[in-house]
Amino acid sequence: MKITAIALSSILPVTVAFTFKGPVPTQSAMLAADTATVPSPEKPIFDPLGLYSANSPERLDGLIKPLESSTLSATKEIFDPLRLYSDQSEVSGKVETSAALPFLPRPALLDGSLPGDRGFDPFNFASDANSLQWQRKAELKHARLAMLAAVGWPIAELMHKNIADAFDLAPLLASNDRVPSILNDGLSHAHFPAFWIATIAVAAALEIAESVAENVSCKLNPTDYGFDPFNLGGKTDEQKRFMQEAEVFNGRLGMLAIVGFAAQEFVLKSAVVDQIPIFFKPLNVAFEQLMTSGAM
Repeated sequence: MKITAIALSSILPVTVAFTFKGPVPTQSAMLAADTATVPSPEKPIFDPLGLYSANSPERLDGLIKPLESSTLSATKEIFDPLRLYSDQSEVSGKVETSAALPFLPRPALLDGSLPGDRGFDPFNFASDANSLQWQRKAELKHARLAMLAAVGWPIAELMHKNIADAFDLAPLLASNDRVPSILNDGLSHAHFPAFWIATIAVAAALEIAESVAENVSCKLNPTDYGFDPFNLGGKTDEQKRFMQEAEVFNGRLGMLAIVGFAAQEFVLKSAVVDQIPIFFKPLNVAFEQLMTSGAM
C-alpha cells in the first residue's frame, strides 16, 4: 500500500502539469486562428526564385509581387540577362546589351559611333562627354606607343648587342639579355640623368604643343595629327572607318602584348625572344634552340 501511494503521488503532479486550464476553444476561435495565418492582402509576398507554384493560393489571390515597386519599374528598365524572372513580361524588352559584355547594358555614351566602340566600360570611366573624349585620346596615345613598343621590344633583344658592339658602346640590356623595364631593374642601366631629362622633355613638349593647338583650334577628331605619309588612311568613309578601327584593335592588342612581355620576363627570368624563338628567329635557329632546351 505504501508503494502504491508513493507511485500515485509521483504521477499526479505530472498529469496535473499537462492538463488544459481554461475554457475549451470554440469552433469560431479555431477558424479565426487559421485565417490569421493567411498572409494579409496588404502585405505582398516577394518570390524572385519562383518557389510558389502557379496554382498556389498566394499566387491565385495576387499576393505575389515583383521585387521592384510600381514606381521604380515605371521609371527604370528591368534588365534580366540570366533570365531569373519567372515572368518575363516584367522584364524590359528594349534594353540594348553591350557587344563586349553581353550580360550588361550598353553604356549610354558608347553608341557605336566611335571607331572601335564595342560598349566596353564596366567601371563607367566615360561617365560624360568630356570624360569620354579624354579617355579616347588616352587610349589611342597608349595604343600607338604600345604598337611601337611591341615591335621595338623583340628587335632590341635581337639587335641591341650587335649595334652596341658596332659603335663600341656598352650594351644597356638587363640580365639575361632582357629589355630594360621596371620589373627587372633595367631602367637603372640608362645614363641618368641625361636619358630621363631628354625623355621627359620630349614628352612634355609634345603635350604642351597639343594643349596649345586645342586652345587655338577645334578639331572634329582630336586624335588625328595628320600623320599619313603613305596615304593608308583610306579615301572613302568606309575605308577610313576600317583603318581607324584597325588602329584601335591592334593598339589594344599591343597594350596587352607589352604587359605580357614584361610579366613573362619577370617570372621566367629570360628574354621573350628566347622563350618563344619560333616567332622572332629563323626557323633553323629556333628549332635548334628549342631542341637544345628540351622543349621539343
